[in-house]
Amino acid sequence: MSKRRNAWIANYASMLALLCVFIIGSLALMNVGVHVYKNIVENNAENFRLRASLSYMATKVRQYDAVDTISVQEEEGVPMLVFQEELEGATYLTKIYCYDGNMMELFQEEGLEHDLNDGFEIMELDDLQIEQQGNQILLTAMDGGKKESLTLSLRSANSGTE
Repeated sequence: MSKRRNAWIANYASMLALLCVFIIGSLALMNVGVHVYKNIVENNAENFRLRASLSYMATKVRQYDAVDTISVQEEEGVPMLVFQEELEGATYLTKIYCYDGNMMELFQEEGLEHDLNDGFEIMELDDLQIEQQGNQILLTAMDGGKKESLTLSLRSANSGTE
């Protein structure tokens, strides 16, 4: 009888050991899966911010693309994409720039004083470089160590008309 009991204990112990190995392996695999999923989500969020910020500025450029309405300026060392428009006899400026980890937009009447933090926060973005070379505007957005660039050609510069 003791041989049967020892055999039963050995079978029970081996099944328990096999079950424990399966459980530990499953938990380890799940842990790896969670980290992979987290990295994918973070990368997608960074890519979304980069592409959405560039798309937002490209849409603004297309909306305002007329002679002498778009310029690149710098205030306090911060490059800005500036759009000018006439509304009810007054000139208004829309400025898009990156400040304090956010892409910002400021709409104001020309000549008014403002601080860089007065703008409306559009989205989180580490840095934004804006350059104008002739009739092209070069936009480079940086977020989380990643970088995306976009070159826009102003149609109004080619046509010479509004």
